[in-house]
Amino acid sequence: MKAGVCTRDMTFPELIGNPSIHDRLFAKVLVLDDGEETVCIVCLDTVGPFFPEVREKIHQQLGIKHTLINCSHTHADARDSRDEDWETRMEGLIFSMAEEAYASRVDVSLRVGRGSAQVGYNRRLADENGVVVMAVNKEGAVVPWVNTLAAHTEDGRPLAVLFEHAAHPVITMTSGDISADFPGHAVNYITEELGDGITALFAQGCGANINGFPVSFSIESGWHERAEEAGRKLGRGVIEAMSNSSEIKTDRLKVRSTRVTLPTQELPSMELWRESCERLRILSLHEFRRQEPLLQSIKEMIERGEWSPSEVQFDINVVMLGTEWCLVTLPSEIFCEYELWVAENAPFDHNMTFGYTNEGPGYIATDKELALGEKGGYEAGCFPSLWANPVNRPLAVGMETIIKDGIASLWTD
Repeated sequence: MKAGVCTRDMTFPELIGNPSIHDRLFAKVLVLDDGEETVCIVCLDTVGPFFPEVREKIHQQLGIKHTLINCSHTHADARDSRDEDWETRMEGLIFSMAEEAYASRVDVSLRVGRGSAQVGYNRRLADENGVVVMAVNKEGAVVPWVNTLAAHTEDGRPLAVLFEHAAHPVITMTSGDISADFPGHAVNYITEELGDGITALFAQGCGANINGFPVSFSIESGWHERAEEAGRKLGRGVIEAMSNSSEIKTDRLKVRSTRVTLPTQELPSMELWRESCERLRILSLHEFRRQEPLLQSIKEMIERGEWSPSEVQFDINVVMLGTEWCLVTLPSEIFCEYELWVAENAPFDHNMTFGYTNEGPGYIATDKELALGEKGGYEAGCFPSLWANPVNRPLAVGMETIIKDGIASLWTD
């Protein structure tokens, strides 16, 4: 097995106005190559985008078929003030990093581990009316661990550690500063402990319904200190995982992918549209005004007689090393219950799950949460309050089984 790495600064202050930079944003690449199969893992300190054109260019020009771009989802990435040239600069950066990482490959051994870590809480809590609101729910589901995959050179030196944990990086969100949030501080801690020679890459897990704690809008100051505290906690979990890790004996990568189509709720009637709009207007005039463009778009779809787009597609990738380890990558902001399900059901000695990888259709809730209907809240909203759903189509109960069956289908020969 060979591995190569590359790290570059992706802050680009000249392309995001006049920012206040607390800590810089980074792009990192890890290439794994067994001589026949190659995987390129890209980790970005940003919410998005996911650069499909770059993934195709890496395939065509470098021969790497499988590029997985994971975004940490830090909310302090200045995405609302980027210059029009920012995306072009990023595309060139990512390709050159993949090229450099591939060219710098060295022989390695791989070690996998899991350490205890929790930097956030479930953020979905039902109020007195049974409506889900965004608040700390200490009884709700979380992923209380960090998974690691470390590459060591022939002399035993740790070349890279890929680590995955599930929680929104929102501790510095309202600070007004650019920041990688707790993932950046975790990287700093790992480097302090293991030396500058290691490349630490953070990948976001299934953290759609988990917020890093405390969320910045719940405190008036100390955002960066709190983010550092959370990051160092996560970093300690990484060191624990690496200390208790197991060496992978398998030296052949197997990569499989599938695309599934997710069901959506039925298009509402015009009568229901009018009733729902009026109900939303009475319930929350602010929310009605915020969603008014989306509601108008849905009205036009009703007049045409079809949702747009016509299908909601969902891509799943699995990277496997024998029966010793698997990486499941999922697009979208996906609920932590999916990662917990993988951990319980994957037929491998060790597993790791990414959310926020390549493109996806917004929030992916569980069937239980979708069944709440209009009480489902921000991540599981249905018509008329679709909240964060960017495809204008509320997903329907039944998609959870489709996603899980899709994942499991890639595990079997």
